[in-house]
Amino acid sequence: MPGVCVRMTPRGAVTGAPPPSPTLYNALCWATAVLYGDAEAQAMAEELTCTGAFPLLHADGCLLRFYPMPVLAPPVFHLPDRSLPRKQQETRTLSLVKRLKGAQYLSESLFEQFVQGALGVGTLLQELEAGLLVLRGGCLMHAEEAQRFGLGRGGRDLLTTEDITHNEIDRWTLAVAEGRLFLREATFFAPQVGLWFGVHAASPKRLERLPALLRFLSDTGVGGERTSGKGQFEFQQWDVAPTPPAPPTPRAWVSLSHYLPDSQDLHGWNTPPRYQLVHWQAKYEAMYAGGLAVYKPLRRLFAPGSVFPYTQTQEVYGRAVPSGERLGHTVWVCGRAIPAFAGGEA
Repeated sequence: MPGVCVRMTPRGAVTGAPPPSPTLYNALCWATAVLYGDAEAQAMAEELTCTGAFPLLHADGCLLRFYPMPVLAPPVFHLPDRSLPRKQQETRTLSLVKRLKGAQYLSESLFEQFVQGALGVGTLLQELEAGLLVLRGGCLMHAEEAQRFGLGRGGRDLLTTEDITHNEIDRWTLAVAEGRLFLREATFFAPQVGLWFGVHAASPKRLERLPALLRFLSDTGVGGERTSGKGQFEFQQWDVAPTPPAPPTPRAWVSLSHYLPDSQDLHGWNTPPRYQLVHWQAKYEAMYAGGLAVYKPLRRLFAPGSVFPYTQTQEVYGRAVPSGERLGHTVWVCGRAIPAFAGGEA
């Protein structure tokens, strides 16, 4: 069945990057366990799939969603002409490639162009050079979209990542431990910037409970360092499809989640995927265990934006795997992914 979206209005910064799909999945499963019991939580764990949390820009009633930047085929440079003007042109192109690598998210209109096969790395470089695209805090959008939201020349970054200095406290003396300074990354949001993520469940019963689960998360937060005010959001269900319409003849699909394929997914990959790998080793939920930090086993997952060959149409791909027991619950790491199907030369 088609999924829905959830809007996340930030009340402050988040620790690290915006919440990824396994974190949102586990937060919703823990909320189900607290509100409805372990049996319902395990049923939810078997059906639930989330996308990652991506930027959402809103102003004057207008909304602009962003999607993960697809992994593009790198451009191949040939330099048969070694004249100075040719070298200067290639240098400018390489500079544009470097700028493009700073893009983590595509606006919805650009992402729709990509999945329809009308956007590739060459087109992006040309439009970036012509000033038709604007990059703000890792978010790439059309210049018209930037102007509409007041993000023209000299505009603010949508997301800002900073390293925050912390002190380690000696639990015996209750004083700052000498020489124990450390840095922890945090992401800050510009005004009118929030997040969104997609939710998919095999049965309508699971989505019927989503509003109650979101109210629970609005009280508790999501992610790390929640007791210090990080990861606090207002969650609101939003009945919009997570993915743009699929092209008539899909040739690939873009993962909107952290993805762990099963053996069935691997069959039929007649072309190599374009991907990024993530080493995933998150902590177990510590709210009900006195803050004790225990890590899950290491997993390697495909990052959102990875592009895979199309084999057959599925609502979700991949699998969830158990990572151990925690407070009487079987805890899972979700590697199921919501796809955005792409055509053309994607």
